[in-house]
Amino acid sequence: MTKRAAFLGSTALLAAGLAAGQAVAADKIRVGLGGHFNAFFVYGDQDDGAGEAAAGRRDHKIAREAEVVFFGETVLDNGLTVGVNISLEAETCEDQIDESHIYFEGAFGRIEIGSEDPAPDAMFYGAPVPIAGVGLSTPDDVFASLTNSVGTPATIVNISGDSEKLTYFTPRIAGIQLGLSYTPDNCEENTTGGDSGFACGGTYSGFQSEATAGQQSEIIEIGLNYVNSFGDVDVGAYAGYAAGDLEVSAPTAEDQDQWGVGFEVGYAGFVFGAEYKEDDQGTRGRNTDRTDWAVGLGYGQGPWTVGVQYVNSEVEEGDGLGEDETKGFQVGGTYELGPGVLLTGGVTIWDVRDNLDNPAAENDATSVIVGTIIEF
Repeated sequence: MTKRAAFLGSTALLAAGLAAGQAVAADKIRVGLGGHFNAFFVYGDQDDGAGEAAAGRRDHKIAREAEVVFFGETVLDNGLTVGVNISLEAETCEDQIDESHIYFEGAFGRIEIGSEDPAPDAMFYGAPVPIAGVGLSTPDDVFASLTNSVGTPATIVNISGDSEKLTYFTPRIAGIQLGLSYTPDNCEENTTGGDSGFACGGTYSGFQSEATAGQQSEIIEIGLNYVNSFGDVDVGAYAGYAAGDLEVSAPTAEDQDQWGVGFEVGYAGFVFGAEYKEDDQGTRGRNTDRTDWAVGLGYGQGPWTVGVQYVNSEVEEGDGLGEDETKGFQVGGTYELGPGVLLTGGVTIWDVRDNLDNPAAENDATSVIVGTIIEF
């Protein structure tokens, strides 16, 4: 699962293992328990006639998404912090362990080893999400049939997903931090799916193939962010870049590149943010790139937060063939009923268009969402 850091809060690279799993100096790591459970009731109205995107689908749904996180850390006598973080999907699925990594942290910065999203994902800042757990760009839950070549909007720089990797984060100096991830092969251990769709074959199967058709490898992903306050104004900004190496040359494919930027500005309870990404999709030929961007505004007062967000995603289909486009608009809010207990809801509207006007690849959808998130 892709994570979106809360505005100017601790990013994923700083938050893991600082609570229940913490141990005193020189103790063996004690593993604590955390996680979340999201539950929603959703009503949807979308194009469901014969041959249309949502043909034969219900107009209501009960949905859930949950993870149990095992985490802990210890501080060695020499001051080095060592920790572990394992995220277990709370349902039976192919990718049962979502992410798992260990880390070493000290004055030199932080090193992570394992299955985890790359540095740009952990360092991201962008448009605030109105409905907790149901954003528009890289959302945890999508309740409409997004059937054109755009699929789900994705504004965060990320080629490698949860593939096994090595990541280094520098110390933060004058508000600036740099992160660098290296992924040998864009696949996940012993799965046939995962983020990339490729399987490594498992730890004990030996080295991965270096000639898998359609697969990117030797992936370098770089993240940079800046966090600071100027009086009553809080600022967070991010930039990311990713580049892969196509393992097998093909007439329609090439090495993949992505880049993106984003920012958030907070003042007097208001948060305004935006994000932008370009992706050549690893395809050859002119006019085959993908562009995603989003903008949002939120306001928080006491236990309440409310906001709006808009996203636009386009995929070019080649010279003279136009583009597929998905637009999304969301308005909603969240109420903190108590520590770790959130009530959330709102409305999401999608406008999905196909370059060939194919009814099966287009959709006008509206979803009304009411739900709760329990964090533990």
